[in-house]
Amino acid sequence: MISPSADKKFAVINPARMCQPLGAVHALLGVKGAMPLIHGSQGCSTYMRFQLCRHFREPINISSTSMSESTVVYGGEKNLIKALDIITRQYKPELIGVTSSCLTETIGDDMELIIANFLKSNNDFPVIPISTPSYTGSHVEGYNQALRALVEKLVNPVSVRHSGEKSTIGSTYTDKKLNNLRGDPKYTNKNYNGKINLITGLISPSDVFSMKILLQEMGLESIILTDTSQSLHLPLNGEINFIPSQGTTIAQIKDTIHSRATICISRHADSAGIFLEKNFGVKLINIPLPVGLSATDHLVETLSVVGNKKIPENINLQRGQLLDAMVDAHAYNYKRRVAIYGEPDMVTGLTRFLSELGMHPVVVCTGTQSNIFQDEIESLAREHGHDIQIISGGDLYDLEQKIVEEDVELLLGNSYSARIASEKNIPLIRVGFPVFDRIGAQRINITGYQAGLNLLDTITNTIIERYYEPGRDDKI
Repeated sequence: MISPSADKKFAVINPARMCQPLGAVHALLGVKGAMPLIHGSQGCSTYMRFQLCRHFREPINISSTSMSESTVVYGGEKNLIKALDIITRQYKPELIGVTSSCLTETIGDDMELIIANFLKSNNDFPVIPISTPSYTGSHVEGYNQALRALVEKLVNPVSVRHSGEKSTIGSTYTDKKLNNLRGDPKYTNKNYNGKINLITGLISPSDVFSMKILLQEMGLESIILTDTSQSLHLPLNGEINFIPSQGTTIAQIKDTIHSRATICISRHADSAGIFLEKNFGVKLINIPLPVGLSATDHLVETLSVVGNKKIPENINLQRGQLLDAMVDAHAYNYKRRVAIYGEPDMVTGLTRFLSELGMHPVVVCTGTQSNIFQDEIESLAREHGHDIQIISGGDLYDLEQKIVEEDVELLLGNSYSARIASEKNIPLIRVGFPVFDRIGAQRINITGYQAGLNLLDTITNTIIERYYEPGRDDKI
């Protein structure tokens, strides 16, 4: 792993991550009828609305307790209770997710206690406290925290087994017990729904939609945690919605305890799945984000085994088309030196796919400090015989220095890497969050065979345009 540069260890120069509350808000926006409430200053919610609106191009409401100098001194209890009261009366949401901020975490506001006091007169209304200190971690951890809080607070606590008791179900996804996860009498449940919980992680609405289509094609019912496929990609129908009109319902979240299994395609957002397995025996299966050939193979095979379903011919057709395109494009992509930047699961997925294409990812960067990310990239480097510079928990300054050192020919990342690409005269393919200098960020799709085919075309055509078209002095 590459440490921060010696000449700037005292500071972050152009951070490569967002704050925890933003990730929590992203998760909440995939819950139907949910209103995110930031317990902090008004600037926090304004910043998040700004980032989310310019990325998704959708109107997004985020409430704030509007903390000020006096509330910092005397505490924010009155502000939080007042905000909860106004939101319930004015917006009539089905759920309020309250995220903390650096301000309220620093002064030590007890959100659990304050919310409990509010609920004394609002017993049946779900208010979910989510601890997301902005001064540590990133939006990736915030998303994970929100999913865990949603599941933990909404499921029936009476049904929870002792926290020290571990599931007796096998640990590998090929375990024969996956064909009948509720076969053990210990887990006999008259409410067993036969569904699969799918934790997607921080992916685009289009990617979430692709996963839903794949599950449907496999003949499997699912509960998506959480479903932003429509709430952050709404049709224009004349309706005005101040809270998400689509998404995962509260009833579905409660129903996750009765599911066949939980499949998590994000190594950094599995805490809800761990909770369900530990307390309800719902098997957790962690697999890579399905970007490219092998990772999508892994997902499809897992769904086939878990659901006891045959892989449809249409899915096999898409796989064959991707494989054919990889052969067609190999001559253009072979040994191209690439840098990848963004959320850790996305960067790992793209590193795997580009390595399958014969390209050489020489620099990978995420602003989230993650040992999981480092281990996975190191494993991929060994598998493909690559020397990869890994920046975990770094910033865009670190990324830029390594791009220059490694003679990078192509960069994949969000809009914050556009300046680097322009200054270093490197073509940029925009992926991840945020993408604000182009239209269609909510439709960027990288998961599954068909998305892999489209991404392969984009990558290859970018290489051809930059390095092969006549008239360019730098073509090779």
